[in-house]
Amino acid sequence: MEDTMNKKKVVTVLVCYFLLVGIIIFVPFSQKTYAAGVQDIDIATSPEKVLFDVSNLKPGDWAERTLTIQNKGKQDLKYLFSSKLKEGSDKFYKELKLIVSDKNNVLFDGKMQDFNKLDPRFIGKNNTEQLFFKVAVPEELDNQYQGLTCKVEFKFYVEGTLGGLLPVDGPKLPETGTNMFNIIVAGAALILTGSIFQFVLARRRKIAKQA
Repeated sequence: MEDTMNKKKVVTVLVCYFLLVGIIIFVPFSQKTYAAGVQDIDIATSPEKVLFDVSNLKPGDWAERTLTIQNKGKQDLKYLFSSKLKEGSDKFYKELKLIVSDKNNVLFDGKMQDFNKLDPRFIGKNNTEQLFFKVAVPEELDNQYQGLTCKVEFKFYVEGTLGGLLPVDGPKLPETGTNMFNIIVAGAALILTGSIFQFVLARRRKIAKQA
């Protein structure tokens, strides 16, 4: 009977060992597959960084720029973008006018401070789209705005298949590493608890028989 209990204990320990090894070996492979899926989503803009770099604009002046959005990934996607004041005069920023359009329609026409984001726009894989921007200084501004400048950031995002938004300046993986580590630790703890329980149970049976 004691030999049978010892054999059961050995089998239990071996099963727990192989389960633990299986978790540690196969989880990193799954993470790599997940990361590869993220790399399939790739969007770029041209120009890459600075869209407007103008100075000495007077009331009534404006500047126009064309931005090309490229879907360099392996799947169709929807993108959207927003703008916000990064630095400079908030007073001047609130007065600037912005017009955003594509080849067919005006997408936004109003004060730059009121531009939050556009609705998601579809772009097929390996395709490009051009957007046209016009920034104007209102004619009614007086001399108190002379010499004021501001820096505005236009940030583009991909509406991805991961249930979130991926910024253009580099996809950021969800914190799957931390979560997976917690799963491994929890699994190892359960296995260890089961092994201890089996050992204690066998020990109690042995003591009961000797008594």
